[in-house]
Amino acid sequence: TIVGGFDETGAHVIVLDPLGSMIEDDYAVVGTGAEIAIGIIESSYRPEMSMEEMRELALKAIKASIARDAASGNGIDLLIFTDEGLKVNETINL
Repeated sequence: TIVGGFDETGAHVIVLDPLGSMIEDDYAVVGTGAEIAIGIIESSYRPEMSMEEMRELALKAIKASIARDAASGNGIDLLIFTDEGLKVNETINL
């Protein structure tokens, strides 16, 4: 499970694993294609990326997971949140 949100210190992304651990990082992936996606994200992520660059990186990682893992599905639901709330809510059918 991925939980994200904002507080007085800024944005947070936290992964809750099956054992109950909470791991905070700049990015997170979960699911059957996570190993493929995380490799792509780790190789290209930069903290100063624009929202559009992050969007493209997320799509690249998810598309690679879908191509290599039959359990990853065949579409993408993309939500982008900022400190002002939900900015993008799009469905991409592949």
